[in-house]
Amino acid sequence: MKLSALRRTVGVLASLTLVTGAIAIASPAARANGVLTGPSTATVSQLVAFTSTSPSAGNMALLDPSTGAQYGSRQNIGLGDPSATFAFTTQSSAQTLSLCVANVSTSVCDTNTVTLTISATVATTTAISAPNTAIIGTPITITSTVTSAGGSSYNPRGQIRISDANNATITTMGLTDGPGAGQSYAYFRWTPQTAGTAYFIATFVPAAGTLATGSSSNQDSVITTPSGSTISISAPPTLSVGSPVTLTATVYPVTTAGSVGFTVNGAPISASIPITNGSASFTWTPNAAGQITLGASYTTNLGGSGSTSEVITVSAATASDVITLTQPGWGTWTNGGTYNMGNGSNFTFVASTLSGAAVTLTETGPCQVKGLNFKVNSGSGTCNLKAISAGGGGYSGVTFSYNVNLVPGIQTATIAAPPSGRVKVGRVLVLESPNVLDTDAGQNISWKVKKNTKKRCKLLYPDSGSVTLRIKSKGNCIVLGTARGVSGQWEPFKTSRKYVGR
Repeated sequence: MKLSALRRTVGVLASLTLVTGAIAIASPAARANGVLTGPSTATVSQLVAFTSTSPSAGNMALLDPSTGAQYGSRQNIGLGDPSATFAFTTQSSAQTLSLCVANVSTSVCDTNTVTLTISATVATTTAISAPNTAIIGTPITITSTVTSAGGSSYNPRGQIRISDANNATITTMGLTDGPGAGQSYAYFRWTPQTAGTAYFIATFVPAAGTLATGSSSNQDSVITTPSGSTISISAPPTLSVGSPVTLTATVYPVTTAGSVGFTVNGAPISASIPITNGSASFTWTPNAAGQITLGASYTTNLGGSGSTSEVITVSAATASDVITLTQPGWGTWTNGGTYNMGNGSNFTFVASTLSGAAVTLTETGPCQVKGLNFKVNSGSGTCNLKAISAGGGGYSGVTFSYNVNLVPGIQTATIAAPPSGRVKVGRVLVLESPNVLDTDAGQNISWKVKKNTKKRCKLLYPDSGSVTLRIKSKGNCIVLGTARGVSGQWEPFKTSRKYVGR
């Protein structure tokens, strides 16, 4: 070869070497344009999704760069697309995948790599579904469903064990695939024999070699009644216009927490009444005769509900009730009567009615009533007392009225003075103890010896604050205690003692 030809060959080779080196240096394969995010764990047969943000344009796929295996469908990403999502269902065995998004033509990662660990254990949830109510002797269908967690399409294999609230086995059944992906189910027919509440729990028992784990359902209950309704209403056999009647709604089971409302011909006649020990009651007074539809409905605190109704007849009005109101130690008060009561009067009436209904007292004025107790707190003015019977049992309700004129009361006091009688000469009697609040009206008691008996006794006032009386000689000694009255409230107070010195 000529020297000139050799030089030309070396020059071409050098140029090719420089170009090849430049291409290698400029290769973008090591630079990640997009950011890949997705779950780090999953179960077998679970649908998972991974998202690439700020991806490069082109025909891209989610793959494992170490094996070249592709997962999910390819995405034709346009220039400027903000993100792309790749979804696939995991394999049916445990393994670990390293995933990135790569250009299909080069299989070079365009994003970071995310590790996905696929577990061979599939968690499950078990549910049981039964009707809320049942009729004695009528079969119902109770269904149990086992579902793989996390959206896995794996169908659990095994059996369902149905037990009661005491964990006693009622029946055991094999599972059937469905009704949805990742689900299996079983059902049985159950016939209640008695009224009451039955409880059911479903437990999934995995078959040997299955990937699913066992689980149990929450407790479900079925209320069995003769009619199949969870609420009943009761009322007296006869109703009359103007005669109050107690309506009672019974809700099953007795542990139900919620409230009941009553209706007549579909219109409410009561507010919501709390359910207590399975029942709620309301007193209603019919205002028109004829046939009506009496209804009751309930709502539980957990959102359950139920209703019932029955047709009843309301007859015309009956006789009015009669109230007997008796003041102990005095006698029976007359409807419309007027009575004088002294300040401080306090007693409890004895009350009765022909209907047997309870009597309620109300008053307007300066008196007080609490139950059947009547108390006077003033010595002037008027109290209007009312006795009310709701009626019932064929009697309509009534209200009796009484006028009470208030007069000054009689003051009382707790004094230490001993009773009148014979006393040894020289003895000192305590008439009033120290620091005693005198009368019940707060008035001080003044003591004095009657004028014609002063030579036989003498009042003493020791430093202790008491009042005493010394018997000086034989004969009569009369001592008087008085307290001023309170105008319009209390009469003056008077007391006396007669002691005979011996």
